[in-house]
Amino acid sequence: MVKTCEPSEYPQFGTLSDQKIKEKATQLFKWIWESEADFPRDRLFMSDACMTSIIDLVERRRVYFHVFHGIEMSEWNEAALYCFWITKLQPFAEVPPSNGKTRQSNDVNATIAVRLLCRVANNIRRINGKGKLEKLNISNLIHSFRYRDISKESVMTLLEVMIEK
Repeated sequence: MVKTCEPSEYPQFGTLSDQKIKEKATQLFKWIWESEADFPRDRLFMSDACMTSIIDLVERRRVYFHVFHGIEMSEWNEAALYCFWITKLQPFAEVPPSNGKTRQSNDVNATIAVRLLCRVANNIRRINGKGKLEKLNISNLIHSFRYRDISKESVMTLLEVMIEK
């Protein structure tokens, strides 16, 4: 643990390599599209630049946990942070169908984030020998994510409770 406040004592966080971004994106997309029924990929547009920014922000938080708390960030914290940043930066938009009516981007991104949150919680619960989440008020979660009135720490705590419940 660093005991001084000298800038030279802290690691420099540089630009992520293309390989690291690809690895992180692959894991994130695996979590998001575990089931194509949720959101078929051909019905969504994704901003590559925005997704790269999200991956960068999550990796910066990983460094923060390591430097300032002396701990390694868990998989569920990583997933929670992806949910948070997806709702904040909204990298996804629905491709207009032939009838021209699409869902608002904040709704699409909130739904993706909530499904990602639930999917990760259920996967970790399964690994820990627990059953799937039974009752969850999805509409309240989607509302909180849609209007971005939830903090990073709240999303991490919420996922922890969903795993332990």
